[in-house]
Amino acid sequence: MKNKLINHIKTKIGKWQVLYSPSKNFLWIKNAKVAGTSMYRGPLSEIKDLLAYKKNSEEFDKWWDSLTDIKLKSYFIFTFVRNPLDRCVSAFSHIIVEEAFQRHHDIWHIISPGEKYGNDELTFDELYRLFIVFTMRLLKSYNINDDSIHWMPQSILTECDGETFVDYIGKYETLTEDWKFIANKLDINTNLANIPISQTTKNAGGGTREVLQGLNWRAYFMDLDIIQLVSDYYGRDIFLFGYGDTVTELAKLRYSQVGKTSSGANNG
Repeated sequence: MKNKLINHIKTKIGKWQVLYSPSKNFLWIKNAKVAGTSMYRGPLSEIKDLLAYKKNSEEFDKWWDSLTDIKLKSYFIFTFVRNPLDRCVSAFSHIIVEEAFQRHHDIWHIISPGEKYGNDELTFDELYRLFIVFTMRLLKSYNINDDSIHWMPQSILTECDGETFVDYIGKYETLTEDWKFIANKLDINTNLANIPISQTTKNAGGGTREVLQGLNWRAYFMDLDIIQLVSDYYGRDIFLFGYGDTVTELAKLRYSQVGKTSSGANNG
C-alpha cells in the first residue's frame, strides 16, 4: 500500500498529536499524559518554527497534506511512553474526575438554585469506586479511543503493522535522562521543568490533580480483576515497552494479600 505509514499516522494518531520543525527536521508524536505539556511549553518553545495544528493550522495543513512515506524517512521521529497502568490512572484523574466534576459544579446553580454544591472533596474510597466503574464499563465494552486520545494504546504511536517507525522512544520513568538525549539531539535546553496542566486547571474545591489523585497509582489496582482488565487492554504496550515485570509484581502482591485475607478468614 502506497504511503501506508502516513495513512496510519493520519487516521490512527491524527493532527493534534503530531508536531514538526523544518529547521530541526524532527517529528514529535506528543503522547497524552507523558509530560508533553512540560516539553511543549518548556524547551520546545525555543524552536520558533515548531508547527502545531493547535497554533498554526493553515501552515500545518500545508505540510500535513504534502507528507509521504519517503519524506517521513528523512525526519528524526520521537515520542515518550509511560507505564500504561500509571497513565490510565493519571488520565482518569484528569478527564473523569477533575473535568467532569468541574463541569458538574459549574452548572449546579442551574440544577438546584440557591443550594450549596455540597462536598467538593472526594475521599480515596469514592475515587476508587469510580475508577472501578470506569474501567469495567468503558475499557471493557466501549471504544473510548474514538473520544479521547488519553486512553489510546501507546503502541499506536510507535508501530505500523507491527513495525516500529519511530527513531527514539523515551520513558516517563526515566524522563530526565531520556529528555537530555532528545535535547542534545535537537540542541535545545536539557532542563525539563515540571509544568503540569493542574497548575491552571483546578477542581471546584481548589485542589490540584495531584491532590485529587491522592495516592500512588498502584493504590488504584487493589483488585486482581481490574489489574487483568487494564493489562489486557494495554497488553501490547506492556510487552513492547517492557512494563511486564512491574505488572507481574503488582499482581503477585495483590494475590498474596488476597491469600492472606482468605487464610485469616478461614482461621477465624
